[in-house]
Amino acid sequence: MASSFFNPKGAATRFLTAICNLIIVNLLFIITSIPVFSLGASLTALYRITIAIVAGDNPAVFREYLKAFKDNFLRSTLLLLLYTALSGFFIFEIYMVRTMMEPQFAWAQYPAYFFLFAIAASSLYSFPLIAWFDTSFKQMLKNSLLLAITNLPITIMYIVITAVMAYLIYEFTIIPLSFMVFMGISILAWFYSLFLKKIFEKNGVTLIPKDDLEKED
Repeated sequence: MASSFFNPKGAATRFLTAICNLIIVNLLFIITSIPVFSLGASLTALYRITIAIVAGDNPAVFREYLKAFKDNFLRSTLLLLLYTALSGFFIFEIYMVRTMMEPQFAWAQYPAYFFLFAIAASSLYSFPLIAWFDTSFKQMLKNSLLLAITNLPITIMYIVITAVMAYLIYEFTIIPLSFMVFMGISILAWFYSLFLKKIFEKNGVTLIPKDDLEKED
């Protein structure tokens, strides 16, 4: 019984290994996100690991995370800057409508909300796409929007869960923030990856070539 439990190929061992990997990648994500501007590259590297875990691989977390972070740093950072600039523009537009226009013109802020939703939806797919697919920047943006639209219920679920977590951190702070720092970020990414893997494969893409990831001994 004990030998079965500790079998390297057993379900219990795989589960414990996955938990350890999620804790490690959560810590790596936090450390590499400290400069803030590197958040995009950190998200890309995070999804490189979590989707691999979902696919049943046992990635060499440190090597694969740091490699994905380095290789995709420029594209991920440019994407983050683009999303930040666009979001800032539309948030400022909403602020202007609310503070400087008459109440009868309140409808003018609604297009800005639509574009903010589109940005949030696109961002949920774009960083995983960068992590796994070598396409042009323009094609990646197009693909992320198409995936967000064609999988709208899942996209809405992502946004709602993320918003709820942000609210819990804002409202209660200590407990939810402690959980996120421990392994909550990677668990959330892992949960999203369950759907992302299926979505990517539904579009006829094999995510994990056998020789693509370095394996731990």
